[in-house]
Amino acid sequence: MQSAIKTRDTVKQADFKILNAILKGKFITPVYQPIVSLSDGQIFGYEALSRIPGNSPEIRIESLFRLADKMKKSWELETLCRKKALKNAKNMDARKKLFLNVNPNIIHDVEFRNGFTKSRLEKYGLNFDNIVFEITERSAIINPETFFYMIKHYKRQNYGIAIDDVGSGYSGLNTINEIRPNIIKLDMNLTRNIDKDEIKQHLCRAMVDFGKNSGIKLIVEGIETKEELQTLINLNVEFGQGYFLGIPQESFAEVAPEKITIIEEFQMDKQKR
Repeated sequence: MQSAIKTRDTVKQADFKILNAILKGKFITPVYQPIVSLSDGQIFGYEALSRIPGNSPEIRIESLFRLADKMKKSWELETLCRKKALKNAKNMDARKKLFLNVNPNIIHDVEFRNGFTKSRLEKYGLNFDNIVFEITERSAIINPETFFYMIKHYKRQNYGIAIDDVGSGYSGLNTINEIRPNIIKLDMNLTRNIDKDEIKQHLCRAMVDFGKNSGIKLIVEGIETKEELQTLINLNVEFGQGYFLGIPQESFAEVAPEKITIIEEFQMDKQKR
């Protein structure tokens, strides 16, 4: 029993050292995945994601965030990722949106608010209309009343609000009802093999109708095959994101011409029916 406790303590110490090394060395590289219009293949915006470069300690970014939660270092890690993403955003087309993942429990923090003042965004060549706060579902909302108040505060300033991973975790219908987001992002597990699954198609069609009737944009995540893309176009999904359309890259890459052609062909096929 004692050896098992020692092993756990050793693992914790090693994890803590890895996290501190990454924070101290700022070993985070921002990458950007395109969010694409499924009507014409043009880019609507980019989701900013974070990667750990090869010369930094060996750990996956998802594990790093879980580790930061355990070690009470979430704020430091999220701040580092956000600063890196914003700094590079000066190279982004000003007409596009920048989606930033945000833990719901830090959006009301004073330091978070100070990071999104007009002067700070102008420094990066951005304005309020460029920014979409993508509320992640890694953890439940600790203080819902404060959280919902701050969401209204940011919406009044013309920031966009997106709910991520709808259909999984804490991103349920009650959250959508309370937040009234500008955008909802359908979880990738509902996209996987949607071309072969009628139940998933019915769910997606219902979300398309809901978004249309509510004035909320719908983005479907995790598109990895041509067949999934075609099915989503036939279901009148407005926007898509996934490896088939574009992988996360350090640059703000355009959609490959052949993928735009595929979207246009699928749209033409749909119109013929």
